[in-house]
Amino acid sequence: MNPGRFHWLTPPKILVLGFILIIGIGTLLLKLPVSVVDGKEISWIDALFTATSAACVTGLSVVDTGTRFTLFGQVVIMFLIQIGGIGFVTMAVVISVLIGRRVGLYERLLVKETLGQIKLQGMVRLTLYIASVALAAEALGAVLLWLRWQSDLGAIRAVWYAVFHSVAAFANAGFDLFGAQGQISLSGYRQDVLVNVVIGVLIIMGSLGIPVLDELIRWHKTRRFSVHAMLVLSMSIFLLVGGSLVLFITETESRSPVGQLPWGERLLVTAFQSASARTGGFSTVALTDMSATAWFVLMALMFAGAATASMGGGIKTNVLGVLLATLWSVGRGREEVEAFGRTIPRETVLKALAIMFSAATFVMVITILLTLMEQLPPLHLLFETVSAFGTVGYSLGITSSLSVPGKILIVITMFAGRLGMLTMIAALARQSSAHPRRYPEEKVLIG
Repeated sequence: MNPGRFHWLTPPKILVLGFILIIGIGTLLLKLPVSVVDGKEISWIDALFTATSAACVTGLSVVDTGTRFTLFGQVVIMFLIQIGGIGFVTMAVVISVLIGRRVGLYERLLVKETLGQIKLQGMVRLTLYIASVALAAEALGAVLLWLRWQSDLGAIRAVWYAVFHSVAAFANAGFDLFGAQGQISLSGYRQDVLVNVVIGVLIIMGSLGIPVLDELIRWHKTRRFSVHAMLVLSMSIFLLVGGSLVLFITETESRSPVGQLPWGERLLVTAFQSASARTGGFSTVALTDMSATAWFVLMALMFAGAATASMGGGIKTNVLGVLLATLWSVGRGREEVEAFGRTIPRETVLKALAIMFSAATFVMVITILLTLMEQLPPLHLLFETVSAFGTVGYSLGITSSLSVPGKILIVITMFAGRLGMLTMIAALARQSSAHPRRYPEEKVLIG
């Protein structure tokens, strides 16, 4: 692309327009008769909703993926998940390299914007690394799932189920095909340690982001982590372990259906839900079998989300880490924000605060609009909105009951959650002048 001819197409605008194009193509493909089972036609709004949910790696569904779509339709959904997970810019760069086309500066800038990187150097290498790690993880996950499912589904059918769920898990998209067996997501494998571990590990890997996975792989050589990796890893461990313990305690105390399971099974269920709530979207129990307290815990995990340059949404774990470091530094009277023996730049702190404020405001506004449109419990609508923004795919069973305007609002929420609030704002805002004004400084009373 020649940026001179399209100077108005900034990287954020390219990302927004690219996702819109992918969702549009996906909608058209899912609306084709070959995509749906005979006698089960899908409406335009449901095709748009499904394409958006897949491309934004969410997993919210208004129709059952396993029974409504044919193999062709399921393949379309899987490719939308794959493209949405690793990014269409990444896919374009990989294709360019494979056909021998040179990757120009503008494409490298797009990759930098997509992955939230600071330096421009090494973007092509990082892109190829992302593709190779994703494919390797998905292939290994598919093999392990096939070994487990071949006895249940048959050797041939298990191949497709293993590949689909491995891709969906690593991309942190909660789509599943088990509705054909009358199950709720992975409820049939609630006690299966292998399935829980494989899906859970794939979700966690996808939520960490390739840059962090790269540092983990190279740790034996470098013997150090960047501050970004330390923030992501520490917050991920805290949310995973803390979420598991809190869910275990709340369900035990509330005596919900989940709380009445044997303690070993209950621990496996709550640990899986804690991992999956961070944008994974798979579930081994019906969420309505959990207590209302657990719903709030899940909403907190969904809002936190995954890491920057990962497969998931939410405000991002590294952003949450910066915010907590800011709170700690301010509480101690420090003028600079510090974390792991390093000073976090003021620009990073301001971006983190902007993301937190804009995300909370966005979720609140969408929830208020939904309560005006839908005759459904407000808590259920809040849960649905947070799930859509965090690109999780969890629902309390109201997705298919939403009106057309309500579905459109959730589509917008999934879109914003996948691209991120700063990208959306940057795409909509006018470019600032090269020499912005600087006004006199004056303090404001705080506290």
